[in-house]
Amino acid sequence: MAQNTASSLTALQQYLSEQCPGLKLVTPTNPEFEAVRASFVKRNDIPLAIARPQTVQHVQALVRYCVEHGIDFVVRGGGHDCAGRSQVHGALTIDMRDITYVHVNEDNKTARVGGGTIFRDLTKALDAKGLITPVGTIASVGYVGWATLGGYGPFSTSHGLGVDQIIGAKLVNSDGELVDASDELLKGIRGGGGIFGVIVELTIKVYPLKELLVSLIVFDSSDLQNAWATYTEGFEKLAAEQTIPRALQVQAFGIELPGLGKVLAIGVSWAADNHDEGREWFNKIASLGNCIMNNIETKSVTAYTEFNESLVTYGSYGRGYTVSVKKYTPRFADILAKYTASIPGGGIALSLHMLRAPSPNEDSVFGSRVEHHMVELVAMTPVEDLETAGSEWARAFKKELKEKDPENVLEAAYVSLSGNDDSDYKKMYGPFYDELVALKQKYDPRNVFKHAVPRLSS
Repeated sequence: MAQNTASSLTALQQYLSEQCPGLKLVTPTNPEFEAVRASFVKRNDIPLAIARPQTVQHVQALVRYCVEHGIDFVVRGGGHDCAGRSQVHGALTIDMRDITYVHVNEDNKTARVGGGTIFRDLTKALDAKGLITPVGTIASVGYVGWATLGGYGPFSTSHGLGVDQIIGAKLVNSDGELVDASDELLKGIRGGGGIFGVIVELTIKVYPLKELLVSLIVFDSSDLQNAWATYTEGFEKLAAEQTIPRALQVQAFGIELPGLGKVLAIGVSWAADNHDEGREWFNKIASLGNCIMNNIETKSVTAYTEFNESLVTYGSYGRGYTVSVKKYTPRFADILAKYTASIPGGGIALSLHMLRAPSPNEDSVFGSRVEHHMVELVAMTPVEDLETAGSEWARAFKKELKEKDPENVLEAAYVSLSGNDDSDYKKMYGPFYDELVALKQKYDPRNVFKHAVPRLSS
């Protein structure tokens, strides 16, 4: 597409005022522009304008106009991309956040979700009916992007990843047509995200559950090397000797906490009604070290995601990084201890999302269908002066892990937490890569959705 210009914006404004009077277009001269542009990761990229479609018809009109007139555009869901890829300098942003609805089917087994729905919208609607569906941990994350690119979270082992919940999709294709995704296209969407079109609705599975049992377990970390070594060795021993229930999700953190400093902490959740059994397992995890805190409580999924949202800063500098490993090893534990101790500050942290005994899904192109830990290196901070230090810390972690424990590192990494400069999509998608490329060539041969993630060439 051609480079956008001031004249192209003027023509777009004229077209929308005549053909889509209800569509909101926020330009850089609008006092609301900066607030609407704001995303989780700060970027200096200034879009041509921000279009806020209110209906599917608005999305269709935008895509048709952009394609016909050479307007470069990017689609934004929640705006939490770790590398800021929903922000493209000079491009029109199609911001989906006003197309937000949750319609639960009468059988309480499925729901239709609007393309701009964020976790907060979804969990509130389901909480009201005593239902859940797998989501991540931060309330303001966009559901469609999270689910279609993988979707780790507290339900990953109990109910499956986000991609495993998708049973239907509607999207606006490169011709501006509204289409129901075929089985072939659905497979690509389950892991390939929005590279085929603007996803305006997903149909997903939902399940009965009123609330989560959760706790943050903190270990004495005066000796971080011993704390990590004791915990990881103990966990591997526990997993070898006992069958860990699928309802239990365990997320380890290297994090800096007020009054405690840099510590090893474990976020545990229990996604089942039998909370007594959940408490027993929380206490087993707490026994894998010198536990100084284990605050077990029940929370609705909405309360859980909103509390976690309060712990992060919306509008941070930096980006996220990731690497996936097969299991805890002594070498891995040493590296986790070293980089917990060297956290630069400013909310920078590391966390390990565990996927245990993943269910196979041949109708998805998601590449990491083995048991593993997905390491999230949170090199985002509200302290601008720490941005470079955070990036250097995260890159050094990945480099040292690959050098010192190479046989433990998976080739596939998590697309959502990787940037354009460190993504090897052939490795990430593994045996599904060629199929994904072929689907992209079939359904978006002109590469109209070139700014979607993953950024494949058609």
